[in-house]
Amino acid sequence: MSERPGHGDAWSTDEDLVTLLDQVSRLVYGISFTEGLFPAQWVALRYFHDAPEPARTLTALARFQRIHLAPVSRTVSTLVDKGFLARRPHPGFKRGWLFDLTDEGRALLHRDPLRQSLTPPLAAMAEDERAMLGRLMRRIITHMQAGAATAEDGAPVG
Repeated sequence: MSERPGHGDAWSTDEDLVTLLDQVSRLVYGISFTEGLFPAQWVALRYFHDAPEPARTLTALARFQRIHLAPVSRTVSTLVDKGFLARRPHPGFKRGWLFDLTDEGRALLHRDPLRQSLTPPLAAMAEDERAMLGRLMRRIITHMQAGAATAEDGAPVG
């Protein structure tokens, strides 16, 4: 546990909150090495489970993760090879593919370590706490994504 002596729930300075967010991210990353998968593979499975059909493409997953297409392609190919995803032609694009979870992929997601770990503490929160946490997390994500869209010299990319 990351409780500091004498502080209890009073984690209020920016440095303290950054430390807590860092610890959460490391714990999430650490528990995602399970069932013979790597964290990026779990992200892809969750993405293809939750995404609407037109967005179940390599390009859409790469945009969602804000990473290059090559590592996404390797991740998805591995999931297809393992039998967790199935590939089919995209009806709107001649050279495109759509990806769907197989029965094995859906069964695996029922054992998703992230959802198993986070669902109990989230469910124990009051509705207003969950709503506030959701708003705050979306605000942090939006800020971080906006920061990622700048070049090394600080100029906006685009």
